[in-house]
Amino acid sequence: MSDSSQGPGWWQASDGKWYPPEQAPGAGAVGGGGGGGAAAFSVGDALSYGWNKFVQYIGQIIVIVLIIFAIQLVLNIVSQAIQAGTDSFIVGITLSFALTAISIFVSFLLQAGLIRAALAITRGEAPEPSMLFQTEKLGPYAVAAILVSLLIFVGLLLCCIPGLIVAFFTYFFGFYVIDKGVNPVDSIKASVSLVQENFGNVLLLMIVVVLLNLVTCGLASGVTFIALGYAYKTLNGEAVAA
Repeated sequence: MSDSSQGPGWWQASDGKWYPPEQAPGAGAVGGGGGGGAAAFSVGDALSYGWNKFVQYIGQIIVIVLIIFAIQLVLNIVSQAIQAGTDSFIVGITLSFALTAISIFVSFLLQAGLIRAALAITRGEAPEPSMLFQTEKLGPYAVAAILVSLLIFVGLLLCCIPGLIVAFFTYFFGFYVIDKGVNPVDSIKASVSLVQENFGNVLLLMIVVVLLNLVTCGLASGVTFIALGYAYKTLNGEAVAA
């Protein structure tokens, strides 16, 4: 990876960085998991890949999902307890906004673990619960998560819809930070660019992911987070492990 072309065959990805010929779309599998060249993206293939890998690593993935649910449950209980103990309306509103912002940020940090797991799966490696607590590249990721959290928070204050739009276009920022080491600002730009270039496919996938998680009360998240990792890789023209 480089900020400029290093010779013939080098190509520029949607994150603005230049990559060598062997990492070009269709050049071959990424990582040590095997597989062929990068395939054209489809929502059906993404969900199928997510389901197959979920079945393959069902034990590890269930543990990962349960840990995330447990952390979120504790946060909700603490948040409700704090708000219930506040009599002042102004203080209550202030705490509500602050707790919402904190909840969004913690969700992003948990998402970093899911991203590591999804990327490991696309490389043909087994996901591990310990990935939720790894600190590699956590600094840049945290900075990017704070920026995105603030943007979403402001958007939510503006009748919610702007916040949802921001969340949609910036969804893949964490993949760029953790997978390619892109800096916080550029990772957000790269995500926006990726979604813009593949708007229809990403929108359809996100709608299906949200509906699946709503219908299953979040139980489908073990499948959908892998499908989103598949989408990130494939939409960037990179191959995934079979």
